[in-house]
Amino acid sequence: MNKRKKSFCGFLILVIGFSFIWISAAQIRAQNKTLVVIGFDVEDYVTPPAEGVDDIPMWLADIMTEEGVSGTFFVIGEKARSLEKRGRKDVIQAMAKHDIGSHTDLGSIHPTITEILEKAGWDEGIAQMFKQESRGFRELERIFKKPVSTLGRHGGSYGPQLVAALAEMGAGFVYSPIRLPGHNVVWFCNTLNFYGSYGGFDDNYYRDDLFDPLIEDLEKRFPKDIQGVDVLTFFACHPCKIRTVQFWDFNYYKGANPGPELWKMPELRPAETMVTARKNFRRLVRFLKKRQDIEIATFSEVMPKFSYQKESITQAKLTEIASRIMAEKKVIIDEYYSPAEVFSALVTSIVECQNTGILPAEVKRLGPFGPRQMPPARPEIALALRAQVFDLAREALTKIKESKTLPHLLLLDDKAIGTGSLLALFCEMFLSLRAESISREFVIPVFDAHPVDHLEAIVQSVEGCKSWPVHREDLDMSHLVEMTKMQMWTLKPAQRIDG
Repeated sequence: MNKRKKSFCGFLILVIGFSFIWISAAQIRAQNKTLVVIGFDVEDYVTPPAEGVDDIPMWLADIMTEEGVSGTFFVIGEKARSLEKRGRKDVIQAMAKHDIGSHTDLGSIHPTITEILEKAGWDEGIAQMFKQESRGFRELERIFKKPVSTLGRHGGSYGPQLVAALAEMGAGFVYSPIRLPGHNVVWFCNTLNFYGSYGGFDDNYYRDDLFDPLIEDLEKRFPKDIQGVDVLTFFACHPCKIRTVQFWDFNYYKGANPGPELWKMPELRPAETMVTARKNFRRLVRFLKKRQDIEIATFSEVMPKFSYQKESITQAKLTEIASRIMAEKKVIIDEYYSPAEVFSALVTSIVECQNTGILPAEVKRLGPFGPRQMPPARPEIALALRAQVFDLAREALTKIKESKTLPHLLLLDDKAIGTGSLLALFCEMFLSLRAESISREFVIPVFDAHPVDHLEAIVQSVEGCKSWPVHREDLDMSHLVEMTKMQMWTLKPAQRIDG
């Protein structure tokens, strides 16, 4: 090779190298930006068409289209069907230029989702939610002629069985009460959950003296509020509330379930104020659009960025987690693996070691749901022989594969051992196998029935669903709180992967 060719090849290598560095740096900068989704909850099918409430989501969508920004419109199934019946193809087509999510199929009609799930079992609740909400997804996809990938919680409508049904549908759950510190996006019940929302402009667009202080305050606090935030659901508004003083579903408050002939129309703001509302919404969109520290996206675009999960768990990683569990004496929520996945990996490894005589270098990640019933924290038996631990691991793995849930207990000599105690027992057995120093017998410890880290804040959010004024005043959240605790076994952070 002559000197000229060598020089050219060297130059080419440098160019390629710098290109990779530049691309990597660009990816890092992109990942440092908070993903912001502009969201809307489209609901009111009570207010008569002549009052112009149906027009509002159309001009909101049109303004964003004109500004080159996309958002996600969460639409109640009943609202979509109402628009279709009212012949509002223009409204449907304007919103369809953006992302469409479900805001539940039936919204505030009783029984609400929470009321349906108030006393429902695990399998029964999932089946009911899958039937009802998959129907709502199909209706939205038929009406808007585009895929629907998320459901945004409507009011206090929540239950872990709903979230599990969304997992079966391959959909995400927005405005979730579930989160982890530093993570607004988590895996819970095997679906992506997007926590909370940010904003509060419903009642202010129509008057400059109300909107101006809000936008000025937003300019000051927004840079700080987004620091370290993975995804921010920027709730722009309920379109109907730009015009209506009350929420349309006051008709359904405290368990009321009137037919259309008994609906009362909410009080309206003056029609001429909608000119001011349009101007102020455009100001908000431009405020977000000009920012260099955020990336505006829709939930359909965000979902793939957080959908990555590792396909397997290595022996080294499992050793690290098992060691932490034994040292900290609690169920650990790892960065990449839920406690349910760790439990499954432990029993898979133990069974494979018994079958082959070798602890596997890695095992496939299984993602069962948490137990169907609350596990006992105190085992009824104190010791297990080595052969019995192998048998328990094999039984646990069989149950996981058959039921897709963790066992809430296993019996040893007719004595119950709960899920947490089993986890600790399997950690000790796994670590002994790895050290090639297997004890003749193992202590079965008292252990938490479920992960307890960050539980208090999650329970508080779940209990808060009762305060939604649509709900019956005697709604009992205790069963759903307990079901949420059991599904803490499925909780882990969601990791962002761009590109």
